[in-house]
Formats: sequence, C-alpha cells, structure tokens
Amino acid sequence: MNTISTFSRLRASVVAAAFMGLAFAASAQPAAGGADAPATSAAQACEREARQALAGRVAGAVKLTFNTAPEVRPYISNENQTVLRGVARWQRGTEVRSIQYSCTVDLASFKVGLVIRDATPAPAETPARAPAEPDLSALSPAACESRAAAALKKRWPRVSEIAFDPATRSFGQPSAGIAIFRGNGRAVPTPGAPHTFFAFECEIDPRDGWVLRSSLKP
Repeated sequence: MNTISTFSRLRASVVAAAFMGLAFAASAQPAAGGADAPATSAAQACEREARQALAGRVAGAVKLTFNTAPEVRPYISNENQTVLRGVARWQRGTEVRSIQYSCTVDLASFKVGLVIRDATPAPAETPARAPAEPDLSALSPAACESRAAAALKKRWPRVSEIAFDPATRSFGQPSAGIAIFRGNGRAVPTPGAPHTFFAFECEIDPRDGWVLRSSLKP
C-alpha cells in the first residue's frame, strides 16, 4: 500500500514538472506578432499604398515590381509613427522607370502619407561636338592688338606710348564658331597726361584666325 502511494506521488510530481516545463516554454515564446508586428503591418501598408498610387498614375496595364519590403528609418520614426523607404520598378510596355517611395505610417490608424520620386537615370546625352580647334598658326595676338591700337587712336587722336602687357593675354573658345582673345595695356591719351590702363577683346574666327570684331574698355 505504501509502495502504491509512493508511486502515485512520484507520478504526480513528474506530471506537475512536465506541466510547469510546458508553461515556461510557452511563456518564453513571443506573443503572436510580437514586437515586430507594428513594423510589419506598417511595411505592408506602405507598399500597398505605393502600389496603388503607382498603378493609378496612367491608364493601361502597368507591371510593378517590389524586390524588397520598404525599410524602416529608425532615426526619424517614433512610438506614434513609422517612416519607411523603398524602391520599386514601374514598367509599361517598353518604358521602365525606377521609383523611390517614402511612407509615414500612423501606428494607431495605419493611415499612410506617401511621397513618390522618379529616380530613373536621365538618358545619356549625345556628346556635344567639341569646338573647332583654332588655327594657332594663323592666330596672331598682334592682329587683335593692332585693332585695339586703332580704336585708341580713334578715341584719343593724340594718344602715345601705347603698350600691351603680354602677361595679360588670354584665349577662350565659348563655341565652335567663335574664339575670344583678351588682354590689357596702357597708353598716354594726350601729351602730359598720366598713363591710362585699358582692356581689349577680340572675337576671332577659329577656323582661320580672322578678327571678326573688337572692343575696348574703358
């Protein structure tokens, strides 16, 4: 009789221990959905909103591809809202666009604020034709400086001591058909007057170095 009682108590202890073990294992498991449930629901709401918005942009069949779920941006998310960002591929016929989208999801109502940006790279432009190389053998600074000297004599009939500073000479070509030559100099407008500094500029045909026009400052 004592043997049976002892066996019964032992069996009850084993059953109780087993029950406690199961209870502990169950409590160790996260609740359904767990802490990630809001983030998962927010990502689903964001992608759903983006899909609807992109599909409705134009009439006709559109193929949308979301390779990965939108990612949470933790630094600008908080306990009330989650901010996510993702990418999608939008295709209609042969037209393919790369889309970036951003969502702000209210975690109480799961309402979504959506921003969509077309991130498709611009088509490669046809390289612009390089400006024609000027014929440097025909380009003579003296031709432009002679024009400047003639303009000085027209402005100041009694001008003297016209001098050009080679260190200030510069050349540029803003377009295929025009080249620009610039420089500085000084002159005495009238006898006894102080030296006056001036700047000059010539437009030149880069194909043959011909001076098309010139100007004088001041």
